[in-house]
Amino acid sequence: MGIVIRKTISTSIINYLGVLLGVVNVLWLQTAIISELQIGILSYVVDVSILLLPFILFGTSGLPARFIHLFAEGKDRNEFINLLFIIPLMTVVITAIVFFVFESNLIKSLGADAVTYSQFLVFIIPLVFCYAYQYLLEAILATASLTVFSAFLKSIFRRVVLIALLVCFSVQILNFYHLVLFYVFAHFIEVLVLFFFFKKHLKFKFSLPKLNVSSEKKKEIKSYAFYLIIGVSGVVMVGKIDSVMISGITDDFGQLGIYSIAFFIATVIELPKRIVHQLAFPIMSKNVTENKQEELSEMYKQTGVNMSIIGLFMFLIIWYNIDELFLIIPNGTIYSTGKWAVFFIGISKVLDVIFGTTDLMINATKHYKWNGVLIPILIGLTFITNYFFIKEYGIVGAAIATSLTVFVYSIIKYVLVIIRLKMNLISIQHIYITITTIIVIGVFYIKPIFSANNFIEIGLNSLIISFIFIGGNYILKSSKEMNQLIDNSWNKYIRKK
Repeated sequence: MGIVIRKTISTSIINYLGVLLGVVNVLWLQTAIISELQIGILSYVVDVSILLLPFILFGTSGLPARFIHLFAEGKDRNEFINLLFIIPLMTVVITAIVFFVFESNLIKSLGADAVTYSQFLVFIIPLVFCYAYQYLLEAILATASLTVFSAFLKSIFRRVVLIALLVCFSVQILNFYHLVLFYVFAHFIEVLVLFFFFKKHLKFKFSLPKLNVSSEKKKEIKSYAFYLIIGVSGVVMVGKIDSVMISGITDDFGQLGIYSIAFFIATVIELPKRIVHQLAFPIMSKNVTENKQEELSEMYKQTGVNMSIIGLFMFLIIWYNIDELFLIIPNGTIYSTGKWAVFFIGISKVLDVIFGTTDLMINATKHYKWNGVLIPILIGLTFITNYFFIKEYGIVGAAIATSLTVFVYSIIKYVLVIIRLKMNLISIQHIYITITTIIVIGVFYIKPIFSANNFIEIGLNSLIISFIFIGGNYILKSSKEMNQLIDNSWNKYIRKK
């Protein structure tokens, strides 16, 4: 885990700067400049694009981390990467043909609001094209630990562009249609820049696509890609199908806009997981290939502990500041109706962060085929729970459905890893983490409001949570990596003075 922590720091800084920009962008500019209806339309275009992504990528984005080490640098690796590049292009073309042939029927099936604002749906195909190559390039670059620049483009460049577009919209230089158009075009520029970065650092050259490995390995690669399509599509559906179903069932993009704001707030919880998993998976795959079971087990446990601390800490910070947050964002009374959606989405993100390492274990080992059984269950549960809960409770119902689905899926994966791999994610450290969490909950149950100033109250709440939760876990030695980081920072920046 130490190597992952070291490699994660730079990327984490970039991503959290991106989060700050995202907070300004989503919580202050979007809520002030565009309506909840327009936020819903933009979210719908993005979410449908992401829903299509697993089928466009066709498993290619998961292949570099697991198999690229099998191909010698130079000609063999170049031919493998060329093959990866061709597949999304083919699937995008097929998807575009299907979309435009059956356009009217597809749009009608999405609900009344989708018909009313159908002019925006044309952006889905170019956007999913950009997402596909961005994800694929990131996956290849991650195998060489080149994650900082791609993180900069995704977390900072993209948000700066959207901020600029929102400002242009606010002064009536652009209308909303042109805002969406230029936002999609910015993604194309982002992919182009990332490709030239990739070409320079990995010395890539276009050539005939080929797999220069044994027939047995070819079979394994194809099988893995197939099961990855199933696996990724299920995970994406859990995260995004709620958006499509909210608009379809409620016929109200405005409700989707409120839900999108709630979802954004809760999504901050899972940011560290994305970074760590991107870097940890290639190392796990290598340990599996070299049969280093002890290192694999140790990494599994330590990653689980560290992710639990980070995930719960972020959740506590968000939840115990949520009322003050809605009071300081523009039109907060509108978006505060999504407060309990934040809670339940937040719970789902905490579960995903805590148990997310089981996904790495499954996908890094021969047991990745479990996805063929698990994912259909996940997809079915996602549709059923969303359908009934959204009808009954609206956007809060969608959040409850997501939380319930993630909980069931996480427990199933956790039990399977214990039974088949003989590895347990949960350790005594998780008891310590639970104790400190309960103490924070108890303190805030009786804590009065200290200040009428919402910013001061947020600062005080965050300090109390940090002191109890981080301090408590430091004293209990829940994570040796966290303790080392605190000790090193203390010695370097505090004691030195």
